[in-house]
This record gives sequence, structure tokens and C-alpha cells, in this order.
Amino acid sequence: MQNQTRLYIFKKHVYGCLSQNINYYINNKGVIMDKLIQVIFVTFIAFTLNGCTNAINGKVTGGGTIVSASGNGKANFGFNADSCSGTAKGNFNFHDMNFGADTGGVKMNGSVGKADHCVASGTGERVNTMCTECADGYLVTLDYKSTNPKKPGEGQATVCAKDNGQGMKATSSDSIWVRATSGPYAGYYNKGNVQGNIKEHSCD
Repeated sequence: MQNQTRLYIFKKHVYGCLSQNINYYINNKGVIMDKLIQVIFVTFIAFTLNGCTNAINGKVTGGGTIVSASGNGKANFGFNADSCSGTAKGNFNFHDMNFGADTGGVKMNGSVGKADHCVASGTGERVNTMCTECADGYLVTLDYKSTNPKKPGEGQATVCAKDNGQGMKATSSDSIWVRATSGPYAGYYNKGNVQGNIKEHSCD
């Protein structure tokens, strides 16, 4: 009796423009089947045609307050982020004294490691999958140091800042969200409309 090859199907989610599942067909000997090659080829073409690029270099500055993550009081921030030269630079300072007030609150100061202006898919220079959470805004990643002696340490955080227009031309309030992904404030997240100003600058 002829041996039959068993196929194992593995699913991998593809992030970006496609956002779809791809089935990987691999036989029990670990040999890649023709189907896998076809899927990879079709996926590559789809990515190329869809134009997944959704981020460009840019410059943004801002400062002001949002409501504390505790729901009471204010959180203060000030920052500048610039990737116009191709190398990101800048600084971000953030204080939420009312969140964890018994331990001195959230106090971080960090240097900008990446600054992307999120644009419509297919109009950018590169892909940043996190731009789905920061459409039309500036996505900034930073290495921060806690300036709260009760919560010492270093970590990383991500910031999304949106300039929604200036003065009478503003479509709505500027907004910002801050998420600490590691370090002493890992898990901290705050989002709100800004009392103050966030301003987008041209790279010219």
C-alpha cells in the first residue's frame, strides 16, 4: 500500500496591509511543498501591489497636560522628536504624580530612539505596523529613565502624538497617548486630549 503524505497546516498572521491568515503546508518529513512556495509568491506580490509603506520621517514638538491615568488631577508632558535627517533625536519628559501617588507617581525622562509620522498606507517610505494605533499621528519610541527615587530604573515607552490643527483651523483637540512597555512603569498607559499644544513641523 502506498504511503500517504500527511500535511500539517500552520497558520501565521501577517501584519500590515494584508492582515490575513496564510496557510503553510509542510509534509511530515519537513519538506516544503509547492503550495508553500505559491503562497509566499502570492503574498509577496500582494504586499507589493497593496503598498504597505505607512511611515515617513518628520518632526513634532509639544507640551501641556492630560487627565491623570488615576482619573484625578493632571499629567504633565513636554517633548521634541525629529527624524528629518534620517536619524531620530529628541527628548520626552512626562509626570503623572497622581497615578501611584503613594510611591511618588510616574516620572520619566527619555531620549527618542525612533520617530515616525504615520501616513496613509502606500504613501510612506517604510512600514510601521504600530501606525494602526496612531493614524495621522507621530509615533515615538524612547528609552526612559525614572526620575522618581522610589521607583528607580530604566525602560522603554511608546508615545503617539497628534496635531489636529492650530487655532481656528483645528479640527479637534490635540491628543496624546503614552505606554510604558518595560522598566519600572511597565504596563502604564494614559491617553487624552491635550490642554496645551502639539505642533507638527516640516522637514524643510
